[in-house]
Amino acid sequence: MITEQFVAKMEEIVGASHVSRTAADLELYSYDASLVSGKPGLIVFPATTEEVSEILREADQAGVESVARGFATNLSGGTIIKGGMVISLSRFNRILGVYPESRYAVLQPGVTNIELQEALAPLGAFYAPDPASQKVSTLGGNVGENSGGPRCLKYGVTSNHILGMQMVMADGEIVQIGGPVLDPAGYDLRGLVVGGEGGLGVTTEITVRVTPMTESVITMLAVYDDMSYAAETVSEIITTGIVPNTLEMIDNQVILAVEKAGPCGYPTDAAAVLLIEVEGMELGLQAQADTIYDICMATKCREVRVAKDQAERDLLWQGRRSAFGAVCNLAPNYLVNDGCVVRTKLPEMLERVKEISDKYGCPVGNVFHAGDGNLHPLLMFDSRKEGELDRVHKAGWEIMEACAEFDGTISGEHGIGHEKQEAMTMIFSGHDLNTQQDVKLALDPKNLLNPGKVIPVPPDGEKRLPQSEPTILKRPGGKSAAGVAEAIETIRQARSEKKAVKLSGAGTFNGTGNLSESGIPTVDSLKMSDIIEYDSENQFIVVGSGVSFTTVQEKLGENNQWLPLRPSFFQENSTIGSLVAMGSSGPERVAYGAPRDLLLGLQYIDSSGSMVAAGGKVVKNVAGYDMTRLMTGSSGTLGFITESTWKVVTRPQACKMTGSYGTLEDCFAAALKVINSNMLPVFVTAVPENAAWKMMVGFEGIGDVVAHQIKRCDQVMSDQGLVDIFQEEYPVLEGCFHENFQQLSSSPFICQADTVIARMRECYTDIVKICKPSQTFLDFACGRIYVGLDALADDKWFELNSIFVRYQGNGRVIKATDDFREKNDVYGQERDEWRLSHQIKKVLDPENIFSPGALPGRV
Repeated sequence: MITEQFVAKMEEIVGASHVSRTAADLELYSYDASLVSGKPGLIVFPATTEEVSEILREADQAGVESVARGFATNLSGGTIIKGGMVISLSRFNRILGVYPESRYAVLQPGVTNIELQEALAPLGAFYAPDPASQKVSTLGGNVGENSGGPRCLKYGVTSNHILGMQMVMADGEIVQIGGPVLDPAGYDLRGLVVGGEGGLGVTTEITVRVTPMTESVITMLAVYDDMSYAAETVSEIITTGIVPNTLEMIDNQVILAVEKAGPCGYPTDAAAVLLIEVEGMELGLQAQADTIYDICMATKCREVRVAKDQAERDLLWQGRRSAFGAVCNLAPNYLVNDGCVVRTKLPEMLERVKEISDKYGCPVGNVFHAGDGNLHPLLMFDSRKEGELDRVHKAGWEIMEACAEFDGTISGEHGIGHEKQEAMTMIFSGHDLNTQQDVKLALDPKNLLNPGKVIPVPPDGEKRLPQSEPTILKRPGGKSAAGVAEAIETIRQARSEKKAVKLSGAGTFNGTGNLSESGIPTVDSLKMSDIIEYDSENQFIVVGSGVSFTTVQEKLGENNQWLPLRPSFFQENSTIGSLVAMGSSGPERVAYGAPRDLLLGLQYIDSSGSMVAAGGKVVKNVAGYDMTRLMTGSSGTLGFITESTWKVVTRPQACKMTGSYGTLEDCFAAALKVINSNMLPVFVTAVPENAAWKMMVGFEGIGDVVAHQIKRCDQVMSDQGLVDIFQEEYPVLEGCFHENFQQLSSSPFICQADTVIARMRECYTDIVKICKPSQTFLDFACGRIYVGLDALADDKWFELNSIFVRYQGNGRVIKATDDFREKNDVYGQERDEWRLSHQIKKVLDPENIFSPGALPGRV
């Protein structure tokens, strides 16, 4: 309860002028961009992380519920709180630093998306997520909702571009999660918090990944007399292997609204238009545009218009970005849906949307991200007319049911909030949802941060949701998949006997991580060897955890597709389950991402011996807390992963590496130029060879474009004084570095260090002063250093950790003797997120059944 004493304490913390409970302000903060409303009891406006910490500490002691809020552009009621406290982050509006040479920026959560874009543009960089509301939506809100936007078809959603964050927990503790470097060891708490809708902590500082601007862009408007033809075009474009950065569809209703608001050049007699954009190297880009033109015309497109200059391009995009607001020209109110379906179901889904809107008498307009199947049907109504609000909610519910029925999800990017929480039972079982709630309560035990959102409320008098199955979604595999029933029985028996188990695949990584308790029996996944589902048209595959990574790639190769990962140290029989558990990637991560970026969903056996499902089959999915990312890289400490669903892509036409020789200083200088150029390399690496360093840069894609990139890169290396330039083609699956990592594997100890790119050479120089490596591999583009060592004393490991921290990074020993692993934490110096990981482990595995001692921090 908010008492006078509590209000006085808030005024003491932030100043009386930054605390409000006037009737006008309470009314102003009672709504967001959704149809949900509810008056708070108090609004506070802190300006520092320390003030947020004090506010939450007092709220924790007083039992006051709160929600952090930016500019409230969210569309699911996620920032509404009845009677509690709003923590407005509008004063957190500074960009704290931009570091393009290391490809990151640090900013406060009240900075808008467009403000960040404008700060990066003069530096030749951009931040990839670009929600249509970017002029008014804040980065804090983007993080809370895991926002997407038109460009996410090519670049991914917010979670793919968040490196770290400073966060205040419910009890006021300030923690740092991640930082400016890639993939810290332990649970992926960044992935869990992004999309968490403010229910896990209050973010006060964000570190984002930035990307060099591309060389050229072509924007097209394809015009259709039938919306189903436009949907067919979308599938055909993706099937060719071309990945536009945008594929946006707008139907006639929205075209009329947009053109009435301000002419943008959309033909008002069209049934639909597709806004298509391709970008990349200028050479070869027109050929991609020509291919898209041919596909459009072959799928009954009326005409294709090409923006002649930046002014025309801006005008076309003005129409798309203003579409939601323009609907006020057609109706006083609308409910926006945010479902997602697999791409080939788009025509069926659009027809179903029309049937539902006709059934309930709600006119509908469609404007959506067609390339990834993310629909935004706008159901129009007049709230002043009796019964219309009720009808529109019923229509919205049926649209969500249809999305789930068509292998999709109920929210692609707008979140669940309050508006959709009851619909979560369409796609998750009661146990799935209880597990997600357990994760929230692990970090917010009193349930004070944005309570009553995301997870459905249990029935009266109950603390847990009933153990029901999803009402709509039919998940493949599950308990009936090969080997799963036996694994369930083994885990249940271990629990009943109060014994622990260690989880394994083919055993190729059994010597990694902290040493678990001795004598623990191993449970392997090798019987889980099925390809459960493969949909080449919709570009996903579902596989059992015991299937080898090699087998998966061979299966995908039948359709010229692949899972774009070349994980370091993987062997021929390493399993797909170990890929998830280890979160392994190689130097190509800079271009293709890590397993966390390609994993769409998974199922696992928890410590009670029950099945838990997470994620799904579609590339955009913000339904609930991201258990998929939490499990990725968890090293078998939270559950036994039984199957996983992956996004797959068309194989590149050409894979070619260019290399040269020189000093470490010259290689590093050349690497920085290449990494921060618009050449878009797939990897930038170096290894010592004889008395020099051998630099290697890879490019993959269309043959002519690769050749052009190679030529430009050669010039950079030559200008930097590197000599003996050479080129080599390499196989798609194996890549360039299999032999390098085999040589590293022969060392008794292997240490991996991650640091900011710009300070990588300094870091390596300091490492060498302490330990003389027998093998070295420098992954410049990822800021990653591998050294093979003949010996590693305990005190030297301590000194190395001091170096990693000095260069804003972290390190781990990925191969060591059992004696070293028994006495040392191979994950290095303790970090804030470890304690949070331990809290999650304790809640999800209370009896410590899974691999005790393996976690960072030796838990």
